[in-house]
Amino acid sequence: MKRHRLMQITHDLAIGGLQQVVVNICRTIDREKFHVSVLCLRNLGELVPEVEKLGIKVFYIPQKEGRTDYFSFLKVAKILKQEKTEIIHTHNTQPFIDGSIAALMCGVKTIVHTDHGRNFPDKIRYMFAEWFMSHFAYKVVGVSDHTSQNLIEYIRIPCRKIMSIPNGIDRSKYEINIDKDKKRQELGISANGPIIGLGVRLIEEKGITYLLQAMPEVIKYFPNITLIIAGEGPFADELKKGSIYLGTDKNVLFPGPRLDMPELLKLFDIYVLPSLSEGLPMVLLEAMAAGCPILSTNVGGIPMAVKHGENGSLVEPKKPEALSQEIIKLLSNRNLRRRYSQAGVKVFREKFCAEIMTKKYEQLYLRK
Repeated sequence: MKRHRLMQITHDLAIGGLQQVVVNICRTIDREKFHVSVLCLRNLGELVPEVEKLGIKVFYIPQKEGRTDYFSFLKVAKILKQEKTEIIHTHNTQPFIDGSIAALMCGVKTIVHTDHGRNFPDKIRYMFAEWFMSHFAYKVVGVSDHTSQNLIEYIRIPCRKIMSIPNGIDRSKYEINIDKDKKRQELGISANGPIIGLGVRLIEEKGITYLLQAMPEVIKYFPNITLIIAGEGPFADELKKGSIYLGTDKNVLFPGPRLDMPELLKLFDIYVLPSLSEGLPMVLLEAMAAGCPILSTNVGGIPMAVKHGENGSLVEPKKPEALSQEIIKLLSNRNLRRRYSQAGVKVFREKFCAEIMTKKYEQLYLRK
């Protein structure tokens, strides 16, 4: 059987939702049909060892710090030609632009692109470049119907080019048992109170400021509560200062980026995502896979996965009062949390496991 040579092109393989999609495709793709490789355009990242353990080669084009390489597509083309690539799958803007130009130079037959969700309207030059490149793509994928509609409305990508494929998670990583007392000790949590948290890139769009503003009210009801904010990003220092200003710093833990999120999800009583905008965030799917009850804002593609009152709670963004009320409600109702947990696992297995996602991408790669 012929193996089609596929290269996934991404910014990096750091800890993040987009990168997890790349890894999960590598892990679950039919290796008898596809020879897979990955190309990173900016940095490598913590997830590289996961990909390399699968026997998949990771390429890297170093960038000069603080400078934009407007000719990086030539380096991409060299690698595509060297690997005799037949299909490329690009993830977000720069990989789409550089990857598509290089693919056209090398005669790559199939270009599949995924937009993982962002704020629109984006910069005009980016949207114009993506509109232009979409003419050469076989399909442009949105990770939610909301994302797909934004691509049509703002970038003017033709409807015939667009389709939605929800993100998928490797469930085996989240179907685990942990020693919760040991994990508490490892994190330095001495109080025996409830634990809520999240693991995301620490940027303004994640709305963590509003979660911090909700904490003083929550602490009145649960003085020993711990909020874990895992991740790194440009907003980290401001969030830490905000926690001190609000007087909640003794209840808030910033452990940095974590490779043990499956274990943390088993520790959390609630996963709280207060985002201002989203596509379909991988972190919520991970929480569902782990059976962690979810409280999220009702933005972007999140309602595709979380139905209020069924498998999680949804509140409007930028509403600290709504967040605090729902946190208190959930922490006070073990049965409701258990119901959310069970329903979340069921929805995940039916719609959002990695195998389902990858099969849909395989059909695009083969133009079926």
